Amino acid sequence: MLEIKLNNAVSELHKSLIFDSAKDAKSKIESAIKEISDTNATPVTFEFFGGTWLKPIVDELLVKYPCPFNWIYPLNQTQKPTLAGAHITAVAGIIPSFKRSPSGTRVVEYVTECGSYCRTFGVLTPNSTNEGYQHTLDNLNELEDSLWLFGYKYNDIARTWFYNEDILSWYDPFNKARTEFYSSRKIFDGLLPASTGIGAPNPSGKKITSGAIAIKSPSKKIKVYEIESPLQCGAPEYGSSFSRAVEIDTPTSKRIMVSGTASIEPEGKTTFVDDIEKQVALTMKVISAILEARGLSLKDTVRSVIYCLRPEYYNSFKKWLQDNNIDFPHCPSFSIVCRSDLLFEVELEAAINIQPKK
Repeated sequence: MLEIKLNNAVSELHKSLIFDSAKDAKSKIESAIKEISDTNATPVTFEFFGGTWLKPIVDELLVKYPCPFNWIYPLNQTQKPTLAGAHITAVAGIIPSFKRSPSGTRVVEYVTECGSYCRTFGVLTPNSTNEGYQHTLDNLNELEDSLWLFGYKYNDIARTWFYNEDILSWYDPFNKARTEFYSSRKIFDGLLPASTGIGAPNPSGKKITSGAIAIKSPSKKIKVYEIESPLQCGAPEYGSSFSRAVEIDTPTSKRIMVSGTASIEPEGKTTFVDDIEKQVALTMKVISAILEARGLSLKDTVRSVIYCLRPEYYNSFKKWLQDNNIDFPHCPSFSIVCRSDLLFEVELEAAINIQPKK
């Protein structure tokens, strides 16, 4: 279990799990929850990557815990090898608050002396429209309304997640709606959130399930700002409204939230088409460059998700880890990346704790 110190008394705890069956998942999740409980921490989000065989486990946890849940399916539940895992985020040293929107979206807030954090996951539109542009606007409005339960505006968001079923067939309408929504909220005048946009089905069958983390700090003790990727252009240059990464600084920690990153060259084009090993290598090189520019490295990873267009591509990632003599916490997922020629994508969060000055 990895710790990010939000201040001297409050910590955010992260636990990543990889499993390949219901029995394996149940055992590892129960062990992780016990570990969290033994530290007197409270879970604030559960993220699941895996098929319908996870349902009894997820259903049990949904009843027991009021926190936000995210769950996406693999593209094909029968294809092997099985890529599945979970990530649990918890907080220690404070009691979080939980609420639900009228449509059932779960939201959590935890407040520290430096500022406050609000998280949501599993955000679904309350209506049934299946038209991509309108469905995106409806989802964004539900996301915004859910955060407002604790008084957060969309402008307070540091990072978003969008899991879009069959993303390649309607990515343009999604981007158009998001850009127009961001313009109406003046997001481009302030912090442009980091983000992930991945193609994956979800248990509800709706076109999008989304999530976000928002941060407020009236005292300015928490600083949140966009950082550039040294090896890639900004995503808005080719029509996607998100930042490459966001940095969150407190007096006791520095955190980098890296957006979903893939094998894209500085001019914005896909490179190493059809070569999974080279796409993996460039993706990890780009992420490493973002972290190293801010004084961190892959060894500081506290959470990551490895999205593979085919399950066997995960072996290329594991080979890269072995070849580079490194490992870090991650969950694998069998998902579509937002371009048909991208085989692999990684989102990653790294953090270091800072010793207070004496």
